[in-house]
Amino acid sequence: MTTSVVDAKDHLGILDSSQDTLIQRLLESAIDACNRYIGSENLPDELPPIFDQAVLMTVAALYEGREGAAVPDDARVLLADLRPWVFG
Repeated sequence: MTTSVVDAKDHLGILDSSQDTLIQRLLESAIDACNRYIGSENLPDELPPIFDQAVLMTVAALYEGREGAAVPDDARVLLADLRPWVFG
């Protein structure tokens, strides 16, 4: 996984460091949610860049929604080809 807090802040348009702790937590949650969506036990060693984009989209949904957000539909579309049946 190559998405960093800096990447997430850039995606969200956040310029200062006052929310770094929150962004780190949201990033970790987004990575976990995307991994669970595609089935983390069957992941290849290196995921394509589309996974990072789905993570950033999920970070944005979590940041905007703060509560009750999940992997957004558009990110699910990006992740669809990474589901376990592709690798299994």
